[in-house]
Amino acid sequence: MTGSRPPDGLGPLISSVLHGLDLETRVKEQTCLLVWDEVVGEQVADAAQPEFIRDGRMFVITKSSVWANELTFYKSDMIARLNRRVGGAVLKDIVFKAGRLPRAKRRVRGEASDEPELEGIQLTDRELEEVEVAVQEAGEGAAEVMRSLMATALRLEKWKKAHGWMPCRKCGVLQNTASGVCPLCLINP
Repeated sequence: MTGSRPPDGLGPLISSVLHGLDLETRVKEQTCLLVWDEVVGEQVADAAQPEFIRDGRMFVITKSSVWANELTFYKSDMIARLNRRVGGAVLKDIVFKAGRLPRAKRRVRGEASDEPELEGIQLTDRELEEVEVAVQEAGEGAAEVMRSLMATALRLEKWKKAHGWMPCRKCGVLQNTASGVCPLCLINP
């Protein structure tokens, strides 16, 4: 048996078979789905879950349109981190859309619901005045929309403070992570 070399490990053999069957990319795509929570962090994973990947595009469901919009600003970083994690340029794009997260991925936080109840939160005279000043600057066409958006944002901020949210150690935005750093700062260190 002189001159014979030891057999290759299973890793290179499996990789060769997958590559030959053109399955290597599909396996890496599925791996992206599996490592999503780890790569994006707990708070983003609580708000956004990948649905599927097709032709290098990952489709991600978010729990609101606000999350979908916010995460689009960080998708190039997410793509780079996911590709680096799976060892190849598999993802080319991420498409975020608001929808209902899969039941298995929803997390319970000790409250009946993680949806804030804002209707009963009263705004101070100063806060209402702040809203009116902004509305007047926006013009008549956008006045009612602006009034509603600003009042909702102020109520949400009060709700977060009342429920123990603290300022992010890096940027100051209210967050509720164990690390004390908001998901956006975790994504963009």
